[in-house]
Amino acid sequence: MMSEDAKKDHGLRTDSASELWDVAVIGTGMGGATVGHELAKAGHRVIFLEKGYADFADADDALQLDNEDAATRLRNGNWPTKITGSTGEKRSQFFAPLGCGTGGTTLLYAAALERFEPGDFATSSKTNRPIDEWPISFEQLLPYYRNAEKMFKVCGTGDPLCPDEGSQLLAPPRMAECDQHFFESFKASGLHPYRLHVAYGYQPGCKECGSYICPRKCKGDAKTICLEPALETGNALILDRCEVDRLEADASEIKEITGRRNGEKISIRARIVVLAAGAYFTPVLLLKSANKYWPNGLANTSDMVGRNLMFHVSDFIAVWPRGKYSIQGPRKTLAFRDFYTYRGTKLGLVQSTGLTAGYGNIVYFLKAAFDRSRWSWFKPVRPLLRIPAYIASAIFGRATVFATILEDKPYRENRIVLDPNEPSGMRFEYTVHDELRERTGLLRKLIKESLARHRLLIVGQEVNLNYGHPSGTCRFGTDPATSVLDANNKAHGLNNLFVVDASFMPTSGGASPSLTIAANALRVAAHISDILIRENHSGASNTGFSDART
Repeated sequence: MMSEDAKKDHGLRTDSASELWDVAVIGTGMGGATVGHELAKAGHRVIFLEKGYADFADADDALQLDNEDAATRLRNGNWPTKITGSTGEKRSQFFAPLGCGTGGTTLLYAAALERFEPGDFATSSKTNRPIDEWPISFEQLLPYYRNAEKMFKVCGTGDPLCPDEGSQLLAPPRMAECDQHFFESFKASGLHPYRLHVAYGYQPGCKECGSYICPRKCKGDAKTICLEPALETGNALILDRCEVDRLEADASEIKEITGRRNGEKISIRARIVVLAAGAYFTPVLLLKSANKYWPNGLANTSDMVGRNLMFHVSDFIAVWPRGKYSIQGPRKTLAFRDFYTYRGTKLGLVQSTGLTAGYGNIVYFLKAAFDRSRWSWFKPVRPLLRIPAYIASAIFGRATVFATILEDKPYRENRIVLDPNEPSGMRFEYTVHDELRERTGLLRKLIKESLARHRLLIVGQEVNLNYGHPSGTCRFGTDPATSVLDANNKAHGLNNLFVVDASFMPTSGGASPSLTIAANALRVAAHISDILIRENHSGASNTGFSDART
């Protein structure tokens, strides 16, 4: 039985769990929140199931790198347990930069919402690797990109190399004097800088909150933009602190979602189930839900669930200005895509982080790097990292920190593995291929050459995988033998299961995945809404639709 306290939370009625919902959405990050918002707005009855909390502790305490207590981390919107992974011979456990709670990782993200480029949407005519194919074109996603930019109130300017991209964006505020200096200097170096596309409202006192929850609803996170408006429609409910254990399925559809809330068992039924637990944990749930109909895990007849794991490579680059300039004002302001594709080689963009090379940022970076290293077990070393951080901050001083987002490619052997013995119930196995090292080195070389007017330092010389950008583990495609989902993100062989987080992506692109996740979720929501409307008109009792190919 569900406790009376649980029944009262977030509008949950006594009979809510026993109802047949139109849609159940598992996970409330960018994908889940966006699709649920659109469906609730269209009049469909939606229940959101979220592992974390709906409300959080003091936002100033949101990111506590030194706090390993799972309950405290969860209460502050952080993923509560460590992720285990291996890259070649190196195995480590660390807290990945993931959110947990209503809004998911958008609670902590730095709100850069950039499109992929048309060339990212490779088709069979453009590639010899079917694994790289997108079953939809850039032109098909373009109207949803535009809608997502409006929805999240994205501001910025167009990329000079693709000028109409920024035509509908909100005008950004004046950047800090130091960033204006970099903007002019980059242009003088032959680059094509533009104002980074960000979802900040720039209210008075805006701190461009990255890595922690925005305390004044100035940042366009999924909770503020999607979940709260969805609740206001009267068509949606959120069941937080809900750990989904299994999807119970027969040969053709999901029959029931089972899990626990506050230690009590729950069961949810819905006509359509949307899985949006993230590229790490969506495949985990599918694999955990194996049964006699699906012995290798749900939607896994292709053996692709959990495979093709991709990250981005993100270097931090300290760049010194050519003089003394004020840093008062917006700082997460600049990007350039001159090397997004270089002589046919896919690389990525360079953007502001909004950070300076001060003591706090450096000690954070060093501790995060230490936690991912093979020496992480030797805990006495960790507090001593304050010493090199202090020395580095004295040396770097006025440097501004930029970051690269370099495209990763899908490889079948890079994957998520179900492992109940690990803290998060999974581990990842990842091989750094030589071509990734070569492309990383090429982008570093191009940046050093193009910014030769400035003193700069690339922090770290290894391939710096961005563990906050996992993608590709349930890729969509037209061939069930090489994909998990069809072109409308429906699971092959399961008539009422959709996946809308970053796991759907066949390639990782050279930009943050957030906007592409949101745009695709809008596209999928329109498709699901059409299905529900048709069913309502026909009086059908179940979904009963076949794999889509458009």
